[in-house]
Amino acid sequence: MLSSKLINTGILRNTTRISVTQWSKSFSTSIISGNQYADFIPANAEQEQFLTRQTEKPLFSRKTYLIDFYKHLYDNNEILLFVHHNNLNKSDNKRYRQELFKSGANLHVIKSSMFKLLLRSINEADPAQKGMSAKNKDKVHDLDPLLAGPTAIITIPKSDPQVVTSVMKVLKSANERLLLIGAKIENNVMNLDEINQFKTLPTKESLQGQLVGLLTMAGGAGLVRTLETPGKVLYLNLDQRKKDMEGPKQEEKTENKE
Repeated sequence: MLSSKLINTGILRNTTRISVTQWSKSFSTSIISGNQYADFIPANAEQEQFLTRQTEKPLFSRKTYLIDFYKHLYDNNEILLFVHHNNLNKSDNKRYRQELFKSGANLHVIKSSMFKLLLRSINEADPAQKGMSAKNKDKVHDLDPLLAGPTAIITIPKSDPQVVTSVMKVLKSANERLLLIGAKIENNVMNLDEINQFKTLPTKESLQGQLVGLLTMAGGAGLVRTLETPGKVLYLNLDQRKKDMEGPKQEEKTENKE
């Protein structure tokens, strides 16, 4: 049974903590046919929901897996560095992966056509869903020009300029085996000049520390006064405007009552 195979490989040993991406990875090769997972019994609600998906390609096909995996990389990394890989032998591939991992990044060789397919439907809840390819076939993503030729992406979970600096040192040592061509940093697509500018920026933690220092120097009472001032000014202006609009008639009514 397929469930036994997954348990033996460790895929389902801790089903309460496994992600859909990890689980579906076990079906990423073409040797698994529909009959092999027909008797599979889902172990939790996440797996039950996964089995109900109506996908463009068969649920456990390699194409569906790649779409899911690329979306996982896209959604869970604030920085994606796009590189061309040239003449990477097995030893080079292993060495650069290890060096990038030490820098806080991961290297993934991607299939450009499948990544483009994902990008067309990147704003959909499920890009692999049946009908998404036809619905978004004419869409062009800003990252499309970076997906020409043999492409890999270097993923960095957090938007950290220091990690980008370390990664670029590794790429420099690789000469033209790994050639940086562009990036997606948070929601921005950047060229090489913009990446070089980004890597010189302080980290978010450093900026937050500087802000805390400035607020501390301003003092608690001073900060409260600063925050309250715009509201007080707005209230006084609106109150005066109200009096101007009411005009002398309102003043006469007040005097008559007295």
